[in-house]
Amino acid sequence: MDIVSIVIIAGICILCLLPILFHSFRSFDKGADDIEAQNPDVARAIRDARQQIDRGRGRYGP
Repeated sequence: MDIVSIVIIAGICILCLLPILFHSFRSFDKGADDIEAQNPDVARAIRDARQQIDRGRGRYGP
């Protein structure tokens, strides 16, 4: 194999993995939306956890 075919195969693999990665990030937000009507406090806590993760603080703080 030459370098071009390796790059093409790597690109295809990355494109196949992107939906899996986006789904894992979306799961927090979808969970909060599903719980919102039943328990707003839990939904708020889920959204706060998501914001902490986005800031690089992890689920449990810095």
